[in-house]
This record gives sequence, structure tokens and C-alpha cells, in this order.
Amino acid sequence: MKKFLLALPTGIPSLVMILIVAYFSLAEDPIGASRFSLFEGADKVAHVILYFVTALVFILDYAKHVLPHHTKLNKELMCMATAITLGIVMEVAQLYFTSGRSYEFSDWFADIAGAVLAFLFYHFWYVHYFRQYLYHSMQHHYHYNKRKK
Repeated sequence: MKKFLLALPTGIPSLVMILIVAYFSLAEDPIGASRFSLFEGADKVAHVILYFVTALVFILDYAKHVLPHHTKLNKELMCMATAITLGIVMEVAQLYFTSGRSYEFSDWFADIAGAVLAFLFYHFWYVHYFRQYLYHSMQHHYHYNKRKK
């Protein structure tokens, strides 16, 4: 898995996530949820989860790009703001480009909550595990190639 993550060009995970968000936001019934009886506010939970993952992918994609250096707080915040902006763009797109979906401020607030939670999760907890997971492989690879010469 490490080799795959390190070989993946920067920006590809973020692009894939944008396409996933666009599909889930603009498709009429993307997972067939209308067939199930869900609890009140289930769509808000879905928004929080989707934008948590989206912001986390944006931040991790940036973090992988700057390895072996540490990420900068302002860049992490910019990744979070990008996910939030994507949320408002998708809500406005629902208003103008779909007939079965509607624009709701509460959906956008759920998007903001998910993105902010992703930032907090990454910045205060996951950053150390992510760097250790990927950077250790890079160090090993660097030292191995240095000894080989």
C-alpha cells in the first residue's frame, strides 16, 4: 500500500474525490436511499462524512506532496477551505442543474462541519501517523540507495 501511495501522482486523489462529490451531489438518487426509511437528518450525517473524507483527502494529498517536510498550517486551512468551497459550489449546482435535488443551507453547514472535523483530526492527531507511515518508507529507500552507490 505504501508503494502505491508514494507512486500515485499528487492531485489524483483530490481529483477523484471531486468527481465522487460531484456524482453524489448531482445524481438524482446516487445510492438508492429513497428505497430505505432513514432517520431524520440522515442526509446531514452523510454530508458530514462525505466532506470529512473530502477535506482529509485534500490535506493528505498536500501532505504527501511536501514530504519529507512538515505541512504548513495555512496550507492545511486552505485545503479545508477548498472542501468547503466545493460544498457551496455543489449546493448551488443542485439548485440550477438538477430537478430532484434542492439547495439547503443546513447541507452546507454540514459540509463545513465535516471539513472542519477533518482538519482537526489531521492536524491534532493523524499528522504524526501519516508522516511516520509514509516517511519511514522514504527514509529506508533513501538509505538503501545511498549504501548501494
